[in-house]
Amino acid sequence: MKRGERALCGTTFVAAFLLYLCWRSYFFNFDGVACAIAVQLGDFRHLVHGNHLAYGVLAWAFDRAWRLLGYQGDTLWTLQVLDALLGAAGAAAFASLLKRAGRGEREALLGALALAVSQAWWFWSLEAQVYMLGALFATLAAREALAERPRPIVVGLLESAAILGHVGHAMAVPALLYMLARRRGSWKPFAASLAASLAAAYLAAGVFAVRPLDGNDLRLWLLGSAALRPDRAFAWHADAPLYALWSWARMTLRVFCDFVGMPGALGAAGLVLAALPLAAAARGAARADRAARFWLLWLAGYAALYLTWEPSTIVYRVSDLVGLWALASAGLAERRRWAAGALAAWILLAGPYNWATQIRPNADPDANPDYVEARWLASAAPADAWVLVVGRDQVYTPYFAHLKPLNLRYLPEEADLDAKLDALEALGETVCATDRALAESGRRAELERYGLERVASRDGESLYRVKRAASRAGAAGKN
Repeated sequence: MKRGERALCGTTFVAAFLLYLCWRSYFFNFDGVACAIAVQLGDFRHLVHGNHLAYGVLAWAFDRAWRLLGYQGDTLWTLQVLDALLGAAGAAAFASLLKRAGRGEREALLGALALAVSQAWWFWSLEAQVYMLGALFATLAAREALAERPRPIVVGLLESAAILGHVGHAMAVPALLYMLARRRGSWKPFAASLAASLAAAYLAAGVFAVRPLDGNDLRLWLLGSAALRPDRAFAWHADAPLYALWSWARMTLRVFCDFVGMPGALGAAGLVLAALPLAAAARGAARADRAARFWLLWLAGYAALYLTWEPSTIVYRVSDLVGLWALASAGLAERRRWAAGALAAWILLAGPYNWATQIRPNADPDANPDYVEARWLASAAPADAWVLVVGRDQVYTPYFAHLKPLNLRYLPEEADLDAKLDALEALGETVCATDRALAESGRRAELERYGLERVASRDGESLYRVKRAASRAGAAGKN
């Protein structure tokens, strides 16, 4: 890497990283909190998730490094800093990619900063989540594949790291193979390095961390998110075809600026800001050169998966931003005299828009009702109590409230729930429930039949003790 390119990458990284450190996200997605719990417990069996093998181990190592330096605070914060580093590094890698694609240093810097303030990239660089790790290495793999003389083994290793970040990045393989086909036989060292590194990583994780008891245990580990049902059967998270296509198409805009749910003129402004880089990307795709075809294959590969798997989940579309901004940069390059100005203008408009609509609201702890309730439970519920949980409460209750979760999804029948409650009561354990958990689970009537006694209230919400001795009046909140 030449001196000018190093300076470009360093400037991009520092600017993005400092931006990401300015606000802490209190959105606290489910997977991030679950990973923080596993990191605190040193639970490697769950840290080496079958769908994203490497992130949990990296998170554990990063958190332990902080502890060795004397940090004694929140594990979730260290994971959020890790993702800020990964997001900033991904933006820096993209700046290098644009520079090697022939853009001037100014255009490469602005293109990378446009990526950095795009809604999906910015938001998920503030959250503890697995996907930014894979996005970084997928960008590095694309950068190497697009080089004048790519090194197939290096491309394979980088793509392997992306897949270990999240298995969805396997969908970049067709595009990488297409680019490597410029040199006869280069697919062989690429495939060998990719397969060998993946096999070694999964074998090491299986032998030293997961240690599956049998074939079914191995199956559940490898299926990961595709086996989340209570019966742990395989389930593909698909939507109806037309709805999936609509969700996917709309999400292609929302990754730049999220306009959904925004009032009137604000939503219209977000839609326009999202459409502008997409229009530039369409212009870049129309060039139909080899690089454009590479990026179209890149986008098509990911689309083949995410049109059928949770098309409404925005974090899966983060890697699309790399391809879309690369095509947009190519489209703007045809008007180089005003390309830098157009990118700068978009950053100056979209950056504040994304901050006002997504970053600032989610930096407010009170904007996360699940988090507010968990902090309340920490002081209102008896110590060591069990709490009936649904949704994010499954991880919020043990992490933020330091209480034991009793997961209703694994007790679907009233008889099963009653038996579990009886067993806990026989052991002298306290079980509690909140109004919100009762409402969201749809189990209030069952639990009222068992017995509810109100023990605390806050802002119109009550905390109940669940026990057979509770009176009907107590269940109605009249005691």
